[in-house]
Amino acid sequence: MNACTTTTATIPAASGVSVPLARARLYHFLELALAHPGEDGFDYFRQEATSAAFDSLILDLQAQAVPSMRSFFDTLNGHSFEQAESAHIALFSANFPQVPCPPYGSLFTAEDDSKRLDEMLAIKEFYQRAGMDVATSFDDLPDHLCVELEFMQLLCFREDDAVAVGDEAMAEGARRCQAEFLDRFLLPFIEPLTTLALRADTENPYSHLLAATNCLLAFHRSQIGESSP
Repeated sequence: MNACTTTTATIPAASGVSVPLARARLYHFLELALAHPGEDGFDYFRQEATSAAFDSLILDLQAQAVPSMRSFFDTLNGHSFEQAESAHIALFSANFPQVPCPPYGSLFTAEDDSKRLDEMLAIKEFYQRAGMDVATSFDDLPDHLCVELEFMQLLCFREDDAVAVGDEAMAEGARRCQAEFLDRFLLPFIEPLTTLALRADTENPYSHLLAATNCLLAFHRSQIGESSP
């Protein structure tokens, strides 16, 4: 397993943009990378320019995630599209209902299976309190990993917009919302999911990607802690 520790060191602006905007871009990348691979996406993530750009971005935000992300890119480059798709299925949807790494947060954060619906309603209500909701055309559940990552992306965009106009109260509110969501839903989800993935297959590119994601989210939370009241 890739070890990941956090630090409270101040981080620089990444690639000439603000830290909140860099984080938003990173959450978007993680959301796309962890989704079921389409052929266009598969080609994109295999491009050297893609890996170089995100290596640089991650290095600015959390250097300890770089080895896992590099392993993701290197392993993916050794796969055909069919192999990458099989690797994704093997972790996230094979052998239903005994899926090795089910990408649904309520399976990890609910007290037991009977509380799973309540947990899904809780996360949906959190989205709504933050002024967002899941599109009615969306064909998956509100606690899917990619939905939670997209929500964090939007919160980071909100923080960046507030910083850009000098509204510190709104920026701080966005950071508090990020911290609450990470603590309540995303970190209790990504940590055990990563452990399951690495136990299931250390050579799977998506196991490496989850390890990097876990590091990045933990570090993000440590940074929010510095500015939260």
